[in-house]
Amino acid sequence: MRGKFRIREEDVYKMPVHFGGDAFAPVRTVYGDMTTMMMGFETGEEELLKLIPEDFELLQPIVNVQYANCREVDWMSGGEYRLIQLSAPVRYVGNSDGLEGEYPLVIWENKACPILGGREEDGMPKVFADIAVERHSGDHWFTCASYECNTFLTLDLERKEELGQADIAALNERSRINFFGWRYIPNLGKGGSSLSHATLYPQEAKIVRAWRGDGRVSWHPFTLEMNLIQFRAIFALSQLPVLRYLPALMTKGSAKLNVGDSRTLP
Repeated sequence: MRGKFRIREEDVYKMPVHFGGDAFAPVRTVYGDMTTMMMGFETGEEELLKLIPEDFELLQPIVNVQYANCREVDWMSGGEYRLIQLSAPVRYVGNSDGLEGEYPLVIWENKACPILGGREEDGMPKVFADIAVERHSGDHWFTCASYECNTFLTLDLERKEELGQADIAALNERSRINFFGWRYIPNLGKGGSSLSHATLYPQEAKIVRAWRGDGRVSWHPFTLEMNLIQFRAIFALSQLPVLRYLPALMTKGSAKLNVGDSRTLP
């Protein structure tokens, strides 16, 4: 007897699809409690360009590094997860829209559900890592990412003066940001891809408190056998030269992921 499940083209499905889908809705997912540490550094332009797809133009040879502890996540019934993201400022040149934003080079997250959704559905380069909750000794804040008990990345931030309301209001004027991704699904049984294109994933953030600071990014020796899947990414990023660190920022606030506005880019 033949199966009775049939995909409805107008619906949206998550794997495994045979348990059913839902009608498309312009979802706005709210992250009610966000703690972030943001830092960055100037790097070699040629080295960074090797990691940027040709559909994008690098605006500055800068790597922006963000740690986020995401709490009160509405689609997780108020649950939480953590991430560390490295990105570069770019302009999309595959059409005439002139869209500018951030191109994430990699996003490490410590739970499967946000990885699966943002990766296959929105083209975000998400992979798994254990990410420690932010801790501090006085004004020295720190966290780290590891895989199978092997720490490969440490972030440190020396928190300094707290920003006033005028500075926070100025930051919130730039609350909306375009994140770009690349959605790629390989062919089965041969080379090439079944799907390969750029994506747009708009997000918003609202800051309620913020502190200036000094940040540092430290990579730890990591051999191929420690992580066969992620070694290329860890090695390539660890080899980017740090020419100058940028001012760091620690924030508390909320965020909104405008999933319903995500789209493919021609």
